[in-house]
Amino acid sequence: MDELKENRLFLYDRLSMAVCLIYSLCAFANMGKLEIRVLSIRADYGIVYGTLFLALPLFIYFMIRRLGESNSKAALFVRIFYVQLLCGFFFKESIVLSQLFSGGASYDALFASADHFLFGMQPSITFHQSVPESPLLTEIFFMGYFFFYPLVTVGWWWLFFRGRIEEAVRSLQIVTVSFYIHYLFYIFFPVMGPKYYFMELYVKWYDRFDGYLITDFMKGVFNNMDLGGAAFPSSHVAISLVSLGLNFKYNRPLAWAFLPFTMMLYLSTVFLYAHYAVDVIGGLCTGFLCLVGVPRLVDREAVTRLFERGSGYLSSDRESES
Repeated sequence: MDELKENRLFLYDRLSMAVCLIYSLCAFANMGKLEIRVLSIRADYGIVYGTLFLALPLFIYFMIRRLGESNSKAALFVRIFYVQLLCGFFFKESIVLSQLFSGGASYDALFASADHFLFGMQPSITFHQSVPESPLLTEIFFMGYFFFYPLVTVGWWWLFFRGRIEEAVRSLQIVTVSFYIHYLFYIFFPVMGPKYYFMELYVKWYDRFDGYLITDFMKGVFNNMDLGGAAFPSSHVAISLVSLGLNFKYNRPLAWAFLPFTMMLYLSTVFLYAHYAVDVIGGLCTGFLCLVGVPRLVDREAVTRLFERGSGYLSSDRESES
């Protein structure tokens, strides 16, 4: 591809580099607050991750440059979709930075009060208690929660392998920008979530949940990762709404198949006491705003120009389509 050989960058490439620099500054600002181990050596989180985030844009740039030297479909796939792995990394670190900046404080009392004011009870507790204990039902709820990951990835892969690469890139850019908006917000607005705030939920954690394969997998994730600090607004809800909307635009049959799983995803966030009900409402609001507003920030003509002089895999696809 001529554009990749010339080191042209997508919007999300440039934003990823910018977010790396913001995270680097945030990490350096928290030096001396957290000790970690790197290859069994004690080190300061702020120094290690501040340096890592500072170096990451160079790695991204040279990776893109190297992949641009290949016309293979596999290299193009990695070049386009590498950012999906980066989003997972940013999410985890936004939680760490949030806790460091806040010193462990959070706004959970406000959101727990909002839930009680709106619903007259705590949905994250009452909903969980009202559902009969059933391994099958538990598996369905955990499956709904897990469905977030294919929902925000598979549609763009499907477009890619069908040769609709411009639409895949545009969708990925909208989703990535939406992710970054939420992640940056989480750093400075910590809400831990019900399972960290309510002692009765924290003590029993997920011991009550008996299911099957996906239940065991997700319980392992919850048990081994600190996910407290990114509850409001729910990125699961917000980004799933953005992704569902984009799939209805570009992958309508796939979107209809995704719809019932997405509805179950919304319910599961409260059932698994990962979120307050107001987190879901907030996620629907920010998801709608992202779905409407972020495409205005994504210049479709810039994506078109990126491919209009394409060669190799892209040009052969277009010739076959014509």
